[in-house]
Amino acid sequence: MRVLVATINPAKVERLRLHVHDARVEFLTPTGLGLAVIDVEEGSDIFENARRKAAAYRGSTDLPVLGMDSAFVIPGEDLDPAMVRRNALAGRDEATMSRDEIAAAMIGFYRAIALRRGGSVPAHWADAYALSLPDGTMREERSQRPVTLTAEVHGKINPHLPMRSLYVVGATGKYSNEQTPEDEALEFQPYAEAVKRLLGIA
Repeated sequence: MRVLVATINPAKVERLRLHVHDARVEFLTPTGLGLAVIDVEEGSDIFENARRKAAAYRGSTDLPVLGMDSAFVIPGEDLDPAMVRRNALAGRDEATMSRDEIAAAMIGFYRAIALRRGGSVPAHWADAYALSLPDGTMREERSQRPVTLTAEVHGKINPHLPMRSLYVVGATGKYSNEQTPEDEALEFQPYAEAVKRLLGIA
């Protein structure tokens, strides 16, 4: 099964390929298929965002299209959890910023929250998935990954996934850069299982 992933973030596609490792599935990108990249405006509902991303390529391909979105939920904080990057940028135009500048802004913003809360705070990633099938039907799944947001930056910051340098993974009790491949598989087990259910290969 070939699946178009409605994203241009290479780290997200690599995560799918790594954790949903099944010989029956090949994850492809819009650029890899020679399709124009469609930028979908995102709102506060991660399921609606995932649906819109998946539906955006309807008519452009006869492949199933996977749309995904995530929210970083910090209980007790008055933030829109779906606006992870926008919360940190505080109105700055990301089109005028480099990926490294955006990553630095995100690290600074979320690190300040942990500092204000005593150095660490429980949080979780809520993940939404939508699969647009060639016949026009849509399937949906969800998963959740608990973490502890900290004020310490660990390891090299991935500019595509900068938040990973700031939190301890709930499933392993380790910072992401300290995890073994087996630890990371455990961290992303809920994610992998949700995508497999969505694709009908669980």
